[in-house]
Amino acid sequence: MTPKIYSLLVFLILFWFYCLYWGFKSQKQVQTPVSFYIFDRQLPGWVYVLVATGTIFSGWIFFVHPALIFFNGLPYATTSLCAIGIPLIGILFSKRQWMLSKKYGFVTPGEMMSAYFKSDLIRILIVIITLGFAIPFVAMQLALGGILFSILTNNIIPVASGSLLIGIVIVTYLSLGGMRSIFYIDTLQFLFLIFGIVSLGFITIDLIGGWDLLNESLSRISNIKKNIFNTKETYGAYLSIPSTIKLSSIVNPDNIFNGVWSSSLIISFVFGLSGILMSPNFSMLTFSSKNTEPFATQQIWFSGFLIGFVLLFFTILIGAGSILLGGNEVINASGNNISKILSDNIFPDKIVSLVPNLINITGDYSPLLFGILIISSFAAIQSSSYFYLSSSAIINRDIIKRFFLKNMNNKMQIFSSRIIMGLFFIVSLTFSFQPIESIINLGSFSIAVACQMFVPLLAVCFFPWLTKHGVSFGILVGIFAVFLTEGIGQTVMGDVLKWNKWPLTIHSSVWGVIFNIIAAVSISFITQDSKETNSKNKFHEFINEYKDNSFIRRSLKPSAWVVAIAWVFFALGPGTLVGNNIFGKPGNIETWSFGIPSIWVWQIISWILGILLIWFLAVKMEMSTSLNKKIDPQTDDIGNRS
Repeated sequence: MTPKIYSLLVFLILFWFYCLYWGFKSQKQVQTPVSFYIFDRQLPGWVYVLVATGTIFSGWIFFVHPALIFFNGLPYATTSLCAIGIPLIGILFSKRQWMLSKKYGFVTPGEMMSAYFKSDLIRILIVIITLGFAIPFVAMQLALGGILFSILTNNIIPVASGSLLIGIVIVTYLSLGGMRSIFYIDTLQFLFLIFGIVSLGFITIDLIGGWDLLNESLSRISNIKKNIFNTKETYGAYLSIPSTIKLSSIVNPDNIFNGVWSSSLIISFVFGLSGILMSPNFSMLTFSSKNTEPFATQQIWFSGFLIGFVLLFFTILIGAGSILLGGNEVINASGNNISKILSDNIFPDKIVSLVPNLINITGDYSPLLFGILIISSFAAIQSSSYFYLSSSAIINRDIIKRFFLKNMNNKMQIFSSRIIMGLFFIVSLTFSFQPIESIINLGSFSIAVACQMFVPLLAVCFFPWLTKHGVSFGILVGIFAVFLTEGIGQTVMGDVLKWNKWPLTIHSSVWGVIFNIIAAVSISFITQDSKETNSKNKFHEFINEYKDNSFIRRSLKPSAWVVAIAWVFFALGPGTLVGNNIFGKPGNIETWSFGIPSIWVWQIISWILGILLIWFLAVKMEMSTSLNKKIDPQTDDIGNRS
């Protein structure tokens, strides 16, 4: 075996030994389902901040995000502002969900929704959303891990075997220690995740030959007249957003996120990525926090500042820089490549192998760095492990315990969850064996399904007017709309559908939510019930009693709306087109005011202003601050009363 293989084995064995050690060590401390699932609601603030940030971004920003920048250029890189967009959604829902969970003892979002609406149908629909999100999302992570294994071992370990190994390790330490395992493992994994991306960014710029050569080469690329793969856009669209919206059929359902990244697709895709935070799985992680104090810290400094910094600088370096390293045959043929370190078949069919190939290159000259990057890459994949645990909890409590084995004791619940976790892994692993194009498209489908939680969360947190019938029907309509506007629907329905994936270059998550809202509001309008409204008002009265309602907050409310809408419009919406040329023409480096493409400068400015916006809403508007008085919980676990 080569030195790289030895380095891989040594570092990976050490890393997985660490993970399994904490799984076995935590096993004896697990006594109750509340401890197993949500750490007895006592997760320290610093742990929540690291685990929540790693769970939201995980393998997506490590593998897929740089690959899609490599594929689509800087217009797609505007979605890096999801580091701002996702916490904006969190500001709306996280604190209020935590308050309800703390007061009433909800362990799963299904329990919360069922108690609020007094409807088991909504409980079942929440389980459907959970599985519709978690199974394909985890399958995507497993597939990425399998590809990583295959490339790093020079195909000694095939993709399927690599996915299997990763999944077995995750399920083992989670089934043993539950949330306590995540306490010790995911905090370290987050640090490796950040280190890995930053290191790969520096490696890429070093392989290119420096910052100046990168920007000079990018300016030449934007003048290439050939089309970017199968679109009608030339490489001029690599450094500038081409339009606000596209009416024609552009996106081929068989391709990986390929198309014209208009402002409508950018803003809708960022909303789609927020589905990770809105998913029932992530809500359980929110329930585990000891208090609300870490919410603002996570939203402002770790998501907004740290992840935003990593995405806007280092993932762009990895993605846009790699196109100069031989991975694109069009660039190579034009003579604008700097080297041929990467294989020219990465573009367009193997873009998800971009980061694994870069890691593999480091093994030729630095076994130590190679080993650390191996740990970083596997840590990125394993950072989404809470979705295994939360999925098993939701199925166990909202289906099995609710409808079949109502008298399950604590030991039976934990044992049952371990069995479900194993079954969940087997199903996800089966999905991961599909071609990677299908896997990434399933990832898009998963976040779009999770976004259908937007309406029920609005109801629980803000609008008691929405009825259980309206919300239930809205969820069903929303999921169906997602199916019809995603690649999976295109494949199943064939020529029956007269539109393509993501019609009008609007992501399926937004199409789903649009029809979800229409259906929910329409049915709620004709199904108003005073008894139901009075029951729901008790929840809202509790929230209003405990939320901060200072004079400053009330006086700043109109300003908050104006500032938030303005930021979204100019950072993600039609206003992004201003950024194409305001700091220089894309194809002429001599006009670049800051030495980098204009749209990149615009993204950085939007990021800085976005951090200020999050601070304004989370702290100044008191939407993620600590409570003024302590909540007296009715119970630690509502399941003990059912």
